[in-house]
Amino acid sequence: MLTSTQQATLDYHLRLPPSITTFDYHLRETNLLTNEALILELTDHYTTALLERMAQGMTFEGALTATQQAFGGRKGLQKMERQYNQVTFRQYDERWKQALVSQFQKPLLWRQTMPAYAVMFFGSLLILTQDPIKDPQWTSFTQGIWQGLLGGILIGPFGLLWPYLKAIFQHGLHNVPVQVLYLVKRQTLLTSLQCLLGIGGYFWLMPLLPSALQAFLMSLFVAGMCLYMLTAHYMRELLYVYEESR
Repeated sequence: MLTSTQQATLDYHLRLPPSITTFDYHLRETNLLTNEALILELTDHYTTALLERMAQGMTFEGALTATQQAFGGRKGLQKMERQYNQVTFRQYDERWKQALVSQFQKPLLWRQTMPAYAVMFFGSLLILTQDPIKDPQWTSFTQGIWQGLLGGILIGPFGLLWPYLKAIFQHGLHNVPVQVLYLVKRQTLLTSLQCLLGIGGYFWLMPLLPSALQAFLMSLFVAGMCLYMLTAHYMRELLYVYEESR
């Protein structure tokens, strides 16, 4: 068995430290892995390999270096993590799907989803019945809301990436943390899809419809945005609170 000190050294060797204040040679040699499931699996493999090499007379430090080289070094381990992330992403997708489906099941369906949609529908109808020429202040107000929502969605991925971008100056280029990579990829895809649907519907489809159907279409779009933001917030809490506390 490895001692507690050796186990801590192995964990530090594999993991991206949560807070780094110095950039020295030892940190440049760490692997900076972030996928917790992979780290746990590698810890088992490393422990077995270390014990075998130490039984042959190698020191712990020498065995750790040899094991590191056997796994392809830092580049090899980070490549392994990128491949492993695909499995993790599928698990996260399933959790996001469950969060979305739960909004259409009891008790959330009648307590939250339907009342919120009713407010969105009548709000959309009210917005569409306003004459921008007669009431320009109302139009400016609604445009400000839309611009704020869109700006928040677009700025979100940058906010997630900012800690990683700062870490590049300390550690050099390395894998993006798995939680950040997942959220940025999914948010970029969903945000782009929403923008395309919103622009296409507003300029090409809505002018062909009567006011009531325009309100219905707008309310569906707003409801989709709200469901997206609600479930995205749930995923952020899940990945940054639950995953990190395990």
